[in-house]
Amino acid sequence: MGLSENNLAGLCKGLMARLRGRVYRYDWAIAAAVIVAAGVLGLVALWPRSGPPGPAAAAIPASELESSQDRWVLVFVSGAVERPGIYRLLLTQRVVDAVVAAGGATSAADPSCMPNLAARLKDGRQIVIPFAGRCSKARSARVDVNDASREQLLAIPGIDPSLADAIIAYRASAGGFQKLSELKSQLGVDAALYKQLAKALTAP
Repeated sequence: MGLSENNLAGLCKGLMARLRGRVYRYDWAIAAAVIVAAGVLGLVALWPRSGPPGPAAAAIPASELESSQDRWVLVFVSGAVERPGIYRLLLTQRVVDAVVAAGGATSAADPSCMPNLAARLKDGRQIVIPFAGRCSKARSARVDVNDASREQLLAIPGIDPSLADAIIAYRASAGGFQKLSELKSQLGVDAALYKQLAKALTAP
């Protein structure tokens, strides 16, 4: 059965209409996909991001904490000073700094019987500034066993180099003599020698 020109033209128009409908539908599908993709990209761009991790706080070694704590000492300043009391000072400071912290010596102090102002501070030590008339010459002539240098110790009758070194080593290991009797209990000094040394040495 043959097709007339009119029938053939109508068939072509129908096919073109169908093709245009399909292309139209495909264009909408593509446009919708593009819109969805753009929305996703926009959300990703606007989504808050965490910044790069900052540097971690450096841990302080326990040894440094201990050393920083050891830099301070408490001393008790008493006697003829303006403000007797307990003072917190640096370990590197001297007795004179503790006296100054207490307001300095008063006019009632005995300048001839002052402690060794150049001595280093020790934790828990009492620093006494004597009042005039309350310091005997015998006591003022005695040397503090915790502050004496090796030369000063060797100048004391009865102390030989080995004992002087033992006294210095004990001061370093124990933090100083709390009582002069530790010469006997810790260093093995006999009673006769201790009696002799007690006339030349003193301890807190």
